[in-house]
Amino acid sequence: MKGRADRLVVAVCSGRVEDVRRRWKHNIAQLDEDDYLVVMDCAGTEEIRRIGEEITAAGGTVHVQGRRMGLSTARNHVLAVHPDRRILFLDDDALLDRDALDAVRDAFRDGAEVVGTRLSPPPERTRLPGFMTTGQMHLLGWHAPGEPVKIWGACMGVDAAFATCHGLTFDLRLGRTGRRLESGDDTSFIARMKEHGARETVLPDVEVIHDVHPARLSVRYLARRAYWQGRSEARRGQARAGLRKEWRRYRTGGGSPRALLLAVWYAGAVVAGIAHETLGNGRS
Repeated sequence: MKGRADRLVVAVCSGRVEDVRRRWKHNIAQLDEDDYLVVMDCAGTEEIRRIGEEITAAGGTVHVQGRRMGLSTARNHVLAVHPDRRILFLDDDALLDRDALDAVRDAFRDGAEVVGTRLSPPPERTRLPGFMTTGQMHLLGWHAPGEPVKIWGACMGVDAAFATCHGLTFDLRLGRTGRRLESGDDTSFIARMKEHGARETVLPDVEVIHDVHPARLSVRYLARRAYWQGRSEARRGQARAGLRKEWRRYRTGGGSPRALLLAVWYAGAVVAGIAHETLGNGRS
């Protein structure tokens, strides 16, 4: 039996009961004496009550926030409940396997305080539609092939004891709330952890499937996501740097005229988001 230090808390923070329902059985089946926690960022419903009873019967725990409070609030709840544990934050549309869990455990055991894996699309979605290139894969939470892997919230290991010691929490301005597509609470949190001396381990050869809903593979969603990226960069006080970062990402999609046109299109959405936020309408 593993000691408490080797047991992870696998925490799923979600406002979408359908995504939790579709994947919790798969993910909880991968655990080995680990704890499974679901935080629902919404009001309680009969469906959530039923799923909560099923997860509890399988050995997990469910907390319902009671109303929309945002992804950052849900993640902060996990830190507060487990201030001395190693937590693997997992999106409700990510699919774990035992190899990935073992690799994350090994990284923590070797001294890491923040850990991340490669996030990949399901095999059937590796062929991208014409309105995107690999330069836009990050808008769907996928790491582009051949590009450096960074730690993102869809699969993000955190030593809560380190965070607690330094008083670190997730920024409430950046966590997604309902249909709003704020972003950056994960990368900002990791950056602050590292500023305080946290040791980072990135596992580029360890893959976790990020099974995003097919509806997100649309021009409308990607443009909205880019727009909210701009708003989030402005909230972080790094509008110019954020725009440069997004432009560099978009340009990794190749040198074809189509790739350049798409880069300009999505960068324009980022600019629109920055302008909206900067002009003082940030919470509308």
